[in-house]
Amino acid sequence: MSEDIPADKTTLLEKGMALLALVIRDGGRGPLRQLAGELNIPLSTAYRLIGEHTRAGWLCSVGRGRYVPGQELLDLASRIDSRSVLANIARPHLRGLARRLHQTVHLGFLENDMVTYILKERGGGIPVFTQAGMQLEAYCSAIGKMLLASLPDDQREQYIAAGPFVALTPRTIIDPAELRKALNAIWQADYAVDNEEVSEGLRCIAIPLRDRRDKIVAAISMSRTIGPGDVIEDIAVLNLLRGCADQIRARL
Repeated sequence: MSEDIPADKTTLLEKGMALLALVIRDGGRGPLRQLAGELNIPLSTAYRLIGEHTRAGWLCSVGRGRYVPGQELLDLASRIDSRSVLANIARPHLRGLARRLHQTVHLGFLENDMVTYILKERGGGIPVFTQAGMQLEAYCSAIGKMLLASLPDDQREQYIAAGPFVALTPRTIIDPAELRKALNAIWQADYAVDNEEVSEGLRCIAIPLRDRRDKIVAAISMSRTIGPGDVIEDIAVLNLLRGCADQIRARL
């Protein structure tokens, strides 16, 4: 439970923040004595820190040495738009990637079985039709397929069973069995490709964006127009996408 929190915190501020984070993650299950032990903090110091957090409204005692987030902390948390925070963190990295690729890159989420694009950065190339804030079908877009593939098995099957799927181009996968097979392959490969499945002449490649705990929180993609005879260099693009994702992850 506390493996993500360093145990060798030295300053009082660091100890206080580590204890606050652990209490939030613990959810009131473990007593303070246990949490202090996990952080290698003397129990007397833990009581002093927890008292300050409680007086400030960050934490609330629920008895028997257990604590949960307090109203002040809950009020502040309710004002945080995690997607806007992620977009602000990712924007400079995606902008740099777009310029390096001379193409369009996106950041998107899965929302109500659709892909919502919250960030679009164009670094050159022929403009694509996407816009920040717009939605696309998940089953045929690169970001959508990547995020569908990352769903738990039961949720993925529920999505597939909810069809039918409409062919937007001759390349769109609309057969449930083929879609299931494609999503399984995407999960194994850790990237997805939209090869003219949303729009003819448009190719996209997407990878998952993970946080420091390895949880997939979104996906990023590169989109470009293609024509007959174009050379597709997915490996080079994937390496740049993954490098960008690592930079974003380091700041989450």
